[in-house]
Amino acid sequence: MVTDCKRERILTAALEIFSTQGFANTTVQEIAAKAKVGKGTVYTYFATKEDVLIDLLDEGLAHMGKHIEERIKLLTDSGMKLRAILREQLRYFHNNRPLMRLLSREAWGQELGSSSIAHRIRSSYIKMLQEVIDKGIEAGELRALDSETVATALYGMVSLVALYAKDITCEAKLEHVEMTLQELFFQGVALSPAF
Repeated sequence: MVTDCKRERILTAALEIFSTQGFANTTVQEIAAKAKVGKGTVYTYFATKEDVLIDLLDEGLAHMGKHIEERIKLLTDSGMKLRAILREQLRYFHNNRPLMRLLSREAWGQELGSSSIAHRIRSSYIKMLQEVIDKGIEAGELRALDSETVATALYGMVSLVALYAKDITCEAKLEHVEMTLQELFFQGVALSPAF
């Protein structure tokens, strides 16, 4: 039990430091000091500083995925599921700003120079979106578009808007951003189909 507590303190400290000063500008000693553990203790749980980052990103996005799956499990209509996913992803990133800042610095920007890390963190979430879209296409609820492209577009659109909206404190403004995203994704921006 004590070891899990230390691991969580290390991850919490690393999230705070990585999200504010960046992975490359952070030392293991800084993480250890913030977590109130010895530097060797960090290496007891993580072989490298990159392993700390990978665990933070993996656990953060896995938690977001579980949170969203829980919210949509009772919905049957694919359009409603996608609307709920859009809302919950935006809200999750808004409520977990350090994780969102970390993603924007390290995974989306790929400062680590490893596209495999960014790809791995996105792939399971995009796969969940793609399954919802494929079921909607099969049921005739959604247009027959390339589901992987649609899933990737939805993930990217909401993620970048969440970065833009990170400092919004007014609930009404956040709801306005959410509704604009919903309209943009489901209705587009053209006034008529012959744009």
